[in-house]
Amino acid sequence: MSFSEGGGTIPWLGLVNKGLFDINKPHWGGWSGRFSREKIKNFWSRHTDIKVDEETFGNFYLYGEASDQWTNPEDGTVYDNDFAPIWRFRRAMWNNQKARNDWCFQEYADANHPPKAVLNGDEHDTIIQMNAKPGQSISLDASGSSDPDGDELVYAWWNYYEAGTYGKPLVLDSGSKVKTKFTIPRDAAGKEIHLILEVHDENEITNLYDYRRLVVKVSP
Repeated sequence: MSFSEGGGTIPWLGLVNKGLFDINKPHWGGWSGRFSREKIKNFWSRHTDIKVDEETFGNFYLYGEASDQWTNPEDGTVYDNDFAPIWRFRRAMWNNQKARNDWCFQEYADANHPPKAVLNGDEHDTIIQMNAKPGQSISLDASGSSDPDGDELVYAWWNYYEAGTYGKPLVLDSGSKVKTKFTIPRDAAGKEIHLILEVHDENEITNLYDYRRLVVKVSP
């Protein structure tokens, strides 16, 4: 898949997926990428044609880009850089744009529409948070998910470990079935773990995605 550059589009795309993105926690990541946990002093533009001495204002603080490690499922290439937090979602973003173009002029029945990801019976778009203990088993169920066009659904569970504070991958019972489970590692005490449910439909027009994020706060 080729690189897609945009002007001011990507910073707003996080708002499309409320079940994935939290505007108040940019370090959690989403379609807008993932950013530093704390604001960075004088975070200058990466464009080489803008020079520091051309900026006349005083000190400022911005969230900087954060890096993810992501494996492209198409060719197995592993990326570990500050583009990866966007690259991991770019197929979903592109497909969403394609579908929205259809919505402008096609009849409802002639366009594709995004599925609804439901996690453990919760049909809302809010991020789910729960408390757990080290060694506790967590069961996850996406069987309540649906598609308005009646399309077949494909499920993916993955641990967004860069977004949490545990910082290590988890061992999931299954990463592609409608249900999965995992055990809270013993060394995750006092840490935060992020699990993502990613659901997409199978449609001949384009595949569309929906998400839910589970944030597990592990007791000390």
